[in-house]
Amino acid sequence: MKRRSVLYGLTSGVAVGTGGMLWAPSISAKAPHNEYFSRLNESLKKDGPGRPVMIVDKDAINHNIDLISASVGPNKNYRVVVKSLPSLALIRHVTDRSKTSSLMVFHQPFLNEVAEKMPEADVLLGKPLPVNAVRTFYARLQKSSYDAANQVQWLIDSEDRLEQYMSLAKELGVSMKFNFEINVGLHRGGFDDPRQIGSSITKMQESAAAVSVSGLMGYEPQLTGQKASLNDQSVQDVLAIYRGFKQQLSNSGMDLEKMSFNGAGSHTLKIYEKDDTMSDLSAGSAVVMPTDFDTYHLSENRPACFIAAPVLKRYEGNPYLLDPPKNMERLYYIYGGYWKAKIASPSEIGKPIYQSTNQSPVTTASDVDLQVDDYVFYRPTQSEHVMLQFGDLLAVSKGNIEARWPVFHQTG
Repeated sequence: MKRRSVLYGLTSGVAVGTGGMLWAPSISAKAPHNEYFSRLNESLKKDGPGRPVMIVDKDAINHNIDLISASVGPNKNYRVVVKSLPSLALIRHVTDRSKTSSLMVFHQPFLNEVAEKMPEADVLLGKPLPVNAVRTFYARLQKSSYDAANQVQWLIDSEDRLEQYMSLAKELGVSMKFNFEINVGLHRGGFDDPRQIGSSITKMQESAAAVSVSGLMGYEPQLTGQKASLNDQSVQDVLAIYRGFKQQLSNSGMDLEKMSFNGAGSHTLKIYEKDDTMSDLSAGSAVVMPTDFDTYHLSENRPACFIAAPVLKRYEGNPYLLDPPKNMERLYYIYGGYWKAKIASPSEIGKPIYQSTNQSPVTTASDVDLQVDDYVFYRPTQSEHVMLQFGDLLAVSKGNIEARWPVFHQTG
């Protein structure tokens, strides 16, 4: 609904008293934030840019990285999901602490930036890119010393995609490694039958292109929310499918010891602590914990990313409602809004009157004492894309801003 329509509908026939739009403090006011958010609030008022920002808490991030690393264990490889952590500085922080150089990348511009600035990165594509995106990657790689032939695994989801990529490899005179996407129950594409990859391997062996097989990728977020353990039938079904594809690779003469068998994700990684079917486990969002990842297997992880938006205006009373409920008695307008996010602090918050990307109205009880230039804090529902909307991430520790971490460019 248009903002003007909402305003007209809410204010039509409403008589606002003389005290309805005053800048007066409330009686028996209480602090709007707990100690954690109060410290962030003061830091932002002192050192922040005065606009909506994305905060990443390094202390919580470190806690989460350590949990992920413990779940992966010493005999498997942790692969950091770039789309969920779209900042090179943030990724470096994660890879340094977890002692991995493996990334999963989903977007060509991100891949080129990784190739330019992280020459040590071992990359698995998280989705099959259109062949023109692959062509663009190689065109922009020319000035880089990155060893794409050995450090990029391109995802192949069909024989048609395989034919396209092999033709491109011959055309450009490059060597390419192919990882087969397999359907382990998600039904979002990929090979359905192990015999299909047997046929694809034969085509590769008969081709003049310099191509090779690097492994498998099977994604199973359908297990999310089931509180599943390794012994549950739903998990065993996934692993049985995966093992069938591994057996096909072995039957086709492939050396499994040199391959990457990727799976899991933030929601499910913890399930596989005592299983070795997959040797390469992915996670990204579990590092920063947006609200969509408040799930069973991540109950020990801590929220580590927040949107902070300054309060622009404060009004006593609520001119939009004749008899507002207690948590909608006071009205504020914040800078920006309408993000994929939920308000984290103040905790006593009313329902939004309307949504705006310019100035969003926020309501609280009359004794919640937010002032102009204070901040309202949100938890994003997801990190991918949302993290790209605020410019540099503000990296904080113990409530203090320590660094500004640039984010990736979505084009280029």
